[in-house]
Amino acid sequence: MSSKTAVAVPGSVRVVRWVLVGVQAFAAVGAWYGGIGLIADNSIGMLPEWLQGTPFASWTWPGIFLLIVVAVPMTVAAVAEATRAGRAYPASLLAGAALIGWIVAQWVIFQRYFFLQPLMFTTGVLVLGLAWWTHRAAGARAVA
Repeated sequence: MSSKTAVAVPGSVRVVRWVLVGVQAFAAVGAWYGGIGLIADNSIGMLPEWLQGTPFASWTWPGIFLLIVVAVPMTVAAVAEATRAGRAYPASLLAGAALIGWIVAQWVIFQRYFFLQPLMFTTGVLVLGLAWWTHRAAGARAVA
């Protein structure tokens, strides 16, 4: 009985890593745009009615939180992955989980649906999956 262990080819890991960086950059740019737009007197045009029943009187604090919770961690993770920094894997896991948490918090706090929410939720899941795949494959290569 033979047992085969699939070990990723270095080129495929490189491709997956750059796909991960691209997905992270997409999420980071969107979060920077959204956060700054919310802080800049809601220049992105979110509906003021969405704030009713929330602890927020304006979109400024949600914008600040978006920058802190999503934009900064996703940017750090993208740079860490691109430079193959030692903390890239935990940075990517944190960034993906933060994005998922951000979307869940939106659903709980605002109780509204916005077309970008499922896209960004899926982006967070994708970041987690691609980070796992990239670093799992890198670990298997190191052992093999």
